[in-house]
Amino acid sequence: MIRLYLAALISLFLPLGGIASSRSVVDAAGRQVDLPAHLERVAGTAPPPTLLVYIVAPELLASVDTPVESSFFASGTKFLLPEFKKLPAVGGWHGAARGANMESLLALDPQVVIAWRNSFVMEPVLRAFEKAHVPVIFVEEDRVADIPDAIRLVGKALDREARGNALADDAERRISQVREKIARIPENKRSTVYYAVGPDGLMTQFADSFHYDPILVAGGKSVFPGNQKTMGGLERVSLEEILARNPEVIITPDAEFFAAVGKDSRWADVQAVRDKRVYLVPRDPLNFIDRPPSFMRILGVQWLADVLYPGGDGDIIEETISFYRDYLHVTITAPEAKTLLGR
Repeated sequence: MIRLYLAALISLFLPLGGIASSRSVVDAAGRQVDLPAHLERVAGTAPPPTLLVYIVAPELLASVDTPVESSFFASGTKFLLPEFKKLPAVGGWHGAARGANMESLLALDPQVVIAWRNSFVMEPVLRAFEKAHVPVIFVEEDRVADIPDAIRLVGKALDREARGNALADDAERRISQVREKIARIPENKRSTVYYAVGPDGLMTQFADSFHYDPILVAGGKSVFPGNQKTMGGLERVSLEEILARNPEVIITPDAEFFAAVGKDSRWADVQAVRDKRVYLVPRDPLNFIDRPPSFMRILGVQWLADVLYPGGDGDIIEETISFYRDYLHVTITAPEAKTLLGR
């Protein structure tokens, strides 16, 4: 009788659905974070973590940090879900997304925030959301090798574990395929690569920068060693320095530089220009290599390994079609894939 009385009394103070449960996840910073049992609204703090939510559970995104009309995205891209394009842009904490509007973001009532675990940016994010009592999950995705685990963690945090694991397994397969290909190429046969940023091509990333990492994974050798000093990491170099290092390949995200370099006599003695081995990084809907350093790098290293060392077992066109289907939720044709890859 007493037990029945106590059970009835307790039930008066419970929500209609029973005991409100929560989940606990250990994030990439080693923090145990308690999360709501049921998620409906998630936000990110910069394009890389926001885009991880997009590939795992786009229906949960409450906002974006950077609008689709920004330079991060290809102009007029048709390779993003219409719902994503309509999300309110509230700013972020790093890179070009800096300038988060906390009032606008909190008005959307996010239940959890996915943030970038990076020594340059973690503390401001944590302070902002601790004050608002919104749980933060830090994911690590500086390097290409980090991305599969970042996808798994986001899948677990968003209660989409099967989806996250499937994508992470696929990402690992793609990276392994590239690593196996590069392992068969002797060190002395690997191409030296200059990463040319900006309309004049005279900004670059040093070899130890996480911005340059995809080029290393794809078997390129940097002509500019050095450490990353800031979040952006860009370094100014001179044409004389480039000529002295004489790279065999130039990779650039800048269409203006790509269009001009072959006609510019000042660059004519650079081996990459002389041999017509200057390549424009694909960027629809996002840059495949960097800025932002997103999940697109998974396909990006496959593309770049194919550019640097043509041939092999994989079919980059089919890999691109399946990537857009599985990660971006869109269907593309073989001709569209070829156009995207600059074929």
